[in-house]
Amino acid sequence: MKSLVLSVCILIIALSSSIELKNFKNIIETTEDDVEACRIENNVTHADVYSPRDMITDLPTKPENKEKTRRIGCWIACALKRQNLMEDSNIKEAQVHVRINVEYADHPEEVIAHKIARKCLKEVRNITEECEKSFSLVVCAVKTTREEEEHQLHEIEEAEMK
Repeated sequence: MKSLVLSVCILIIALSSSIELKNFKNIIETTEDDVEACRIENNVTHADVYSPRDMITDLPTKPENKEKTRRIGCWIACALKRQNLMEDSNIKEAQVHVRINVEYADHPEEVIAHKIARKCLKEVRNITEECEKSFSLVVCAVKTTREEEEHQLHEIEEAEMK
């Protein structure tokens, strides 16, 4: 699950300047370090982290999970801020697409990653509390990724039936 959160953070984390490919490994390592430091800083254990299934079934919205959900959202906000991608509760949206361009360059998923980012950034844009916004962004990314996967499977099945 840690890798899912890291992947989502990497998807939404953008850089404040252009990146050369030789720096890519360093960027990933820095992101991993920031994610781990923020996890510890926000007192989030590996057991606390929701699975994609939990997010899809809205488990985080149950009243008994309110505090845990808040801590996880603050963990994500912390990582975004350490990467200079969130100021107050504002995500630097244009930079998200810069990061996607770098990470998905010449990869078929690049278009889908941009589509997911556009949808989810728009969905959370008006949330003013940074922890809630950050958590909502991850949930949206998980749910939208799932929807995209199902859509692609459906298209494959239809193509095979022809």
